[in-house]
Amino acid sequence: MERGATCDYLMRLFAHVELVTQVGDCATLSGIIRFFVRFSEQNPCVLSRSCLFYVFLSGNKVLGEEPFTKIIKDEIKTFSYPVSFFAPYMSDANVKSLVNNFLDGTALCIQDYLQAMCHNKGRQRRKLGALLPDLSDLYKKSENFDNMLHAYLSNNENSANHMRSYSCWVLFITVEVMIKYLLLGWDLELYGIHEAHYIYCYLEYLFSWLRQTIICGQDQVLAGEALEKKLAKRNKNMKRKKREKTNHMVLQMTNVYQMMSHGYIKALEGFALQGKLDSFLDRQFDKEELRFRQRFLPFNIAMPVPLEISKYPSLSHIIAHAPPGQEQELFQESLENFTSVRQVLDRIPPQHSVDMLAKVVKMNCVQMGLVVNGHCKDSKKAPILDFSICQNVPFIKVV
Repeated sequence: MERGATCDYLMRLFAHVELVTQVGDCATLSGIIRFFVRFSEQNPCVLSRSCLFYVFLSGNKVLGEEPFTKIIKDEIKTFSYPVSFFAPYMSDANVKSLVNNFLDGTALCIQDYLQAMCHNKGRQRRKLGALLPDLSDLYKKSENFDNMLHAYLSNNENSANHMRSYSCWVLFITVEVMIKYLLLGWDLELYGIHEAHYIYCYLEYLFSWLRQTIICGQDQVLAGEALEKKLAKRNKNMKRKKREKTNHMVLQMTNVYQMMSHGYIKALEGFALQGKLDSFLDRQFDKEELRFRQRFLPFNIAMPVPLEISKYPSLSHIIAHAPPGQEQELFQESLENFTSVRQVLDRIPPQHSVDMLAKVVKMNCVQMGLVVNGHCKDSKKAPILDFSICQNVPFIKVV
């Protein structure tokens, strides 16, 4: 390697290592995961990726100080506020032992998740796919754990309804990993334009699950706060802490991505009816069902329930059964979805990631507006999904 190239490499390495030190500013597990994802998006070298993991976590302690299980416990407490974390119940030796054992098992899965994000993107995707069966097993254990705690706490002196506090959070993490797995496929250019339809159908399905878990977590937080207030009245020495609502932004962005996925689905269905995807769909040996099953093979886990091919509205079926002129309705529906997303994003405080997303959405609004008015109506060229602005969200170029 020449001297100039060596100096450039070392400068990039030092810049990434300096960025690694900022992981200490992340106070929550969700913030830490976002940091790992953003760091990975900069395509750092293997040395700096390794530095990030081992600086953050050494000997099961975060930055060599706080136990990793404490970070996980705080995250679950913020997400669903399990009643088993309340002082009257954690003082019970049986409850404390059960919770600590569950957190120890959970820590192994989350460590694997973070370590997966420290690989290059191709290996990241393989690691995330391999992690899903472990998360599925963890979900089953968390469900049993919830039921066990509910039965135990119902017979406690301070009787309480435990609900699905732990399994709800594990399901949230599982769906997040599945979404990342699919989005990495765009980064790695693994999908063709003819596959985009079922990729976005599955993404819409997963964002629906993610939304349900967040709402479920919020409901549990409200129930937990009501119980905490009730216990505080009984025990005047028990202090109640003010809690920050942290999931509102996550829920808002989940709704945004779900609406965007629906916008892409309707646009692609309209293009298929115009014959713009015929060159991909008319292959003699092409089997859409086989491709669907192969793409989502890692998703054959307990929860969320896999999206069956029988419930997927394939493009071939839509082309065969759509009435004449329906493409205009589909394009109009796509435009309305992107317009709704644009209005939501305009109300969110400025952030770099939101600004980039808003830019893509505005371009999609313009493109779909042109398509609704007949732009390139007679062209048989397939549209282009351009990821040059945002890595995971394309703008549609009609040619």
